Amino acid sequence: MSLTRPAFVTSKALKLPVLKELANRRIILASSSPRRKEIFETAGLRPEIIPSKFAEDLAKDLYDGNLADYPIATAGEKAIDVYESLVRDNDRDPPDLVISADTVVIFPPERITAEASANGSTVPGMQSQILEKPSSKEDQFRMLDLMAGKECEVITGVTIVYPTVDAPGYKLESMSCSTLCRFYDNSKEVIDAYIESNEGIDRAGGFAIQGLGGLLIEGVEGSYDNCVGFPSSAFWRWMTELSDEGTFSDAWN
Repeated sequence: MSLTRPAFVTSKALKLPVLKELANRRIILASSSPRRKEIFETAGLRPEIIPSKFAEDLAKDLYDGNLADYPIATAGEKAIDVYESLVRDNDRDPPDLVISADTVVIFPPERITAEASANGSTVPGMQSQILEKPSSKEDQFRMLDLMAGKECEVITGVTIVYPTVDAPGYKLESMSCSTLCRFYDNSKEVIDAYIESNEGIDRAGGFAIQGLGGLLIEGVEGSYDNCVGFPSSAFWRWMTELSDEGTFSDAWN
């Protein structure tokens, strides 16, 4: 029995070969983020939304010196969690593609601390760290005050999972995107006013660049969408490369 599916690729999508290849495929976004959903819809893709139940509790100390690998690893765990769950529920209707992402804020950027260490000028207590979602308004103030007048690095790890005939029945591919975000030297009054808006408390680093948090930002170097939560341009270029290399030939043909 054939399954009737909604159109995952909409009429507004660019007529790119990779998007044509995704037509009539079962595409899953393993995220509940409305921002990621909106970014995909802007590109003309309307995937099923099935959030991962992965706890996102990987030990960060395993990634000291290469914190950029942390969101890639987390995205991989989320994608596998959703793919395996769907196959368990109905192995006759596996997804053709599961997309997951994890965005983190690193402060200071690892490039800065690596250069300082190489020059022998490391500041005690100022090693690069992953800034989580604030645990309180006081924690949010601490983060934003710490980054005032400085740069942070926003990194999104993206993983896709697709079916194969080889064990364990699927393969993973991953990419990451990095954007430098420069803060104005925001005063405590400005930071307090932002915190009292109740925005950013649920965001890594304590700010939302696409909202009122944009008033705190002097500029970005790299993908703006990456700061919002998903590097759309980089993702579609990467998917095009994978498609051109024949990555999905066995899975979708």
